[in-house]
Amino acid sequence: MSVDVVEVRAEALSPEISSPWDDLKTFLVRRLSTDNPFYVLSALLVFVGLKTSFGAQASPEQTWALMFGLAGYTLLLAGPACYLVRVGQVWDDVRTVLLLVVLMFLATSVTMDEALSRDPSLGLRCSIIGLIFAVTVSEAILRAIRLNLPACYRWPYYLALALFFLYPPALLPLLDQPKSEALEWALFGFSPAAGLVTLTLLPAARRGRDYLRDNGSPWCWPLYPWVLFGLLGVCAGARSFLLCYSMQHVEMDVTEQWIFGPYFLVPLGMAVAVLLLEIGLGSRSEGAIATALFAPAFLVVISMVGHLHQNIYQQFLWLFVERLGGTPLYLTLVAALIFYLYAAARGTKGALGYFNAALGALVVVGPLTFNLNGLVAPRFWPLLAIAVIQLGLGVSRRSSIRCLAGVLCITIAIVVLPEIPHRGAIVFHVGLAASMILGAAFDDATARRLRVSAAIGATAAALALQSGWAEGAPSWAIWTYPLIVAILMGVYGWRLNHIPSMAVVPVVMSGEAVMCFGRGYRWLQGHVMGLNFIVLGLVMLAIAQTISAAKAGLLPRKGKLDKQEAVEPWM
Repeated sequence: MSVDVVEVRAEALSPEISSPWDDLKTFLVRRLSTDNPFYVLSALLVFVGLKTSFGAQASPEQTWALMFGLAGYTLLLAGPACYLVRVGQVWDDVRTVLLLVVLMFLATSVTMDEALSRDPSLGLRCSIIGLIFAVTVSEAILRAIRLNLPACYRWPYYLALALFFLYPPALLPLLDQPKSEALEWALFGFSPAAGLVTLTLLPAARRGRDYLRDNGSPWCWPLYPWVLFGLLGVCAGARSFLLCYSMQHVEMDVTEQWIFGPYFLVPLGMAVAVLLLEIGLGSRSEGAIATALFAPAFLVVISMVGHLHQNIYQQFLWLFVERLGGTPLYLTLVAALIFYLYAAARGTKGALGYFNAALGALVVVGPLTFNLNGLVAPRFWPLLAIAVIQLGLGVSRRSSIRCLAGVLCITIAIVVLPEIPHRGAIVFHVGLAASMILGAAFDDATARRLRVSAAIGATAAALALQSGWAEGAPSWAIWTYPLIVAILMGVYGWRLNHIPSMAVVPVVMSGEAVMCFGRGYRWLQGHVMGLNFIVLGLVMLAIAQTISAAKAGLLPRKGKLDKQEAVEPWM
């Protein structure tokens, strides 16, 4: 074999050594060919160009030019996309194009706000034509590329388009009074309306992935079609803000142009949470369920932030509080309670924990609490509700810990109640009774500790009365209470075979005897002036006689002595 042949084979077998610049070029080419971002860049540049050229809409011609420009570019996106799918099956690029087509529909609806403000009749015609165009193009694309979008998805999609195009024209009768209550509530109403449209997707969410198994494309559920509706949801939130910005024409004071606050998005967010929950339950997706359960907590944070100090904003905010009976934070927490109760009824794991957390927040959040700076004193009814839930769960699941948590909530609820006489005594006896009941109902480590705690507490209470430490106690209680305690703890210990509880009886009765002796001694002191000296003398006599008996060896020794040990007499 010649040397040249060996060198050629070695070069063929050796790996190709590429430079970092070649790797970068390869990465960029693959990325650009796969994701193809030029569609997005094209749409952005064309929209900016059309908006810059005709966005002022100073005349009807500019309005029509802007609308036809957006419509024409939308057709330029949709037509080649359909051809690429029918001929080349280029589904990756088409996915981006279809989302951009929907974005162009929504952008067209937003650009009509200016026309509605300047020429209501022209804006109304453009909005209706825009909706018809969006529905027609959408149907044409679905049929051209043979993409299956079932009715449970298709009708909510068209309802969303109708909301974007027709809701602003519905505000036309109110635009001449920019500070009227009716217009402000109508602007706020876009988010609840979008939430209702979102809830129309519940039948599709409950059907799961089997409903779109054969959709005519390589796209799998849930990316198709939930990415589309996710895009619509994000745009709905942005549309709520833009609606307030463009449709409330107040004075030319830039600091007072809108009433929009982040809490406007709460109704839409709650609807999305319900939809995510149903998607997660239908597909058994723990991620979707966890996101749904976390969403109300995120909305609670949103309801606290972003409050402006401008007059128009504050006027509607207080109008919101007055009409609905609570601040955005308070009402969001109430809505979260309803959502978590619904999730628990649907058998969602962890929903009751979130429900208790929302109730715990309502303990210190009142109807006039806007944020953490306005927290109120602990309130009674949320604590009582938590107690009832924990006790119910504890009984149904045989959990002494949950029952104990419920009792603690009850005691705290009693503490926060105003103007309760003998509050401390009531709390103590509620805890004592709960310890005895839970100790008898369960037989785990917690229950055994509760039994001992009940015995100690009952003994301490009886001795406190007998010794006079409980100030203000009626005279009848001083005599009868220790006897009742002894009887109850005796029966309790006998039924449970619990020695510490039975030991309460001799201790309490001994205290009762000491108390009786003390009462009799004080009575004798009033009749025998030298009684103390007599008693002291008798005590000394007993001591002296004991010493003498010890010297005589008459007292018993402790232990048994060995017989061989010598016993020394006492000296």
